[in-house]
Amino acid sequence: MSEKIFHTGPAHVFNPTPTSAEEALAHGNALAASGNYPVGTSGCFNVGISGGCGIDCYLFKDGDCDVDDPVAFIPEILECDDEQIASIKKTYPLIEEFQKL
Repeated sequence: MSEKIFHTGPAHVFNPTPTSAEEALAHGNALAASGNYPVGTSGCFNVGISGGCGIDCYLFKDGDCDVDDPVAFIPEILECDDEQIASIKKTYPLIEEFQKL
């Protein structure tokens, strides 16, 4: 597996979505080096700004999603199989309140 490269400067807008804490740190460092972002951005910020928010995000899977309302992911969750839904409900109990799930 090749290591992702996170660019700085104007090319930072083409960076791939981080899929681990290490990649999020590298992504954040590249953003900070561009001069347009502060040092120390969170993993959730780095995933989100690169378009990676959702149930496939490593932070969501680990139960560390910073989204105030994980219910926002209901459309994606409805496409999951029963085993995946059960796992998500266990991690995010608020989702259990929705009868369709």
